[in-house]
Amino acid sequence: MEQEDLYQLLAKYLNGTCSKEESIIFEAWMKASAENRQYYIQAKNIWENSNQSIDPLEISTGKALESVMKRISKESKLKILWRTWQKIAAVLIIPIAITASLWNYSNKETNNNVSYNELHVNYGTRSSLKLADGSLVWLNSGSTFKYPDKFIGDERTVFLTGEAYFEVKSDSSKPFIVQTSSLNVRATGTKFNVLAYNRDSKPQVTLVEGKVSVSKTIGNIQEHLADLKPNQNLIFDTIQQKFSVDQTDLYTHIAWKDGKLIFRNVPLVNVLKRIGILYNVQFELRGKEFLEYRYRATFQEEKLEDILKILKATSPIDYKIIERKPLPDGTFPPRKVIISIKK
Repeated sequence: MEQEDLYQLLAKYLNGTCSKEESIIFEAWMKASAENRQYYIQAKNIWENSNQSIDPLEISTGKALESVMKRISKESKLKILWRTWQKIAAVLIIPIAITASLWNYSNKETNNNVSYNELHVNYGTRSSLKLADGSLVWLNSGSTFKYPDKFIGDERTVFLTGEAYFEVKSDSSKPFIVQTSSLNVRATGTKFNVLAYNRDSKPQVTLVEGKVSVSKTIGNIQEHLADLKPNQNLIFDTIQQKFSVDQTDLYTHIAWKDGKLIFRNVPLVNVLKRIGILYNVQFELRGKEFLEYRYRATFQEEKLEDILKILKATSPIDYKIIERKPLPDGTFPPRKVIISIKK
């Protein structure tokens, strides 16, 4: 298929104006290779942003694309537009290698004849493991997970700082307990996600399947908060000591284990907060306007620098990465990025 024909057909397909014959041709092209399918997915992501209703409270790629069209007015629009799509797609599909996480067994603890292992996951990577009982665990960037070589006693207890998705092997006689600094999640056999980074004052529990019981921890005392049903998300405000439970779009909470970050009409401050936690970045926002902006996008295994480029291209913001200097002990602090409104 010629590039000009491909672009025209792609635009019509995304806009829903393809004839039946054109849809068959385009879908055959998509199925022809994994690269074609990947290109379509990334193009669809850009299209979704650029075709949002123009709302002053929402960020859209509309203005960015309009400015691109103005810049190419002196050249062949079709030729340059194709080149522009290629550049944007290139930024979107550059994946970071899912490198092997560092398994650190140097801090083994032995309590009641049970040896505990501690797994640290590097920033920008993910990891997974199978526990002694057959339960499966996926760990997100910057997480720390402590678990025993074997489960002894009436409970299966593990400890989490960060984010993890669990598929718990069913055993009603021996509940599965996930302990975090502020929440305890109790299950028997179920699928759920726990978000509990130390930097985040609002830990969350999202239930995919089965049921879980969530309690807050105050010292050695636990206070029951709620029993969740599938598709429910609990958010606990550790500062206000209040919680809420709502129906939710499950995949937006668990897509990270597939290497995706999905935002659907999410406040920009929350988008940056999520990115900051996963990439160990401190964002400094300059301007009250950020409180009004909402964002819609899907990122798939991009590097931080690529995500920042996309945010800049699809929203009225600019950024500046501050060079890091070593601390007295020789370590480096988290990266710092200043976000400001474009002038």
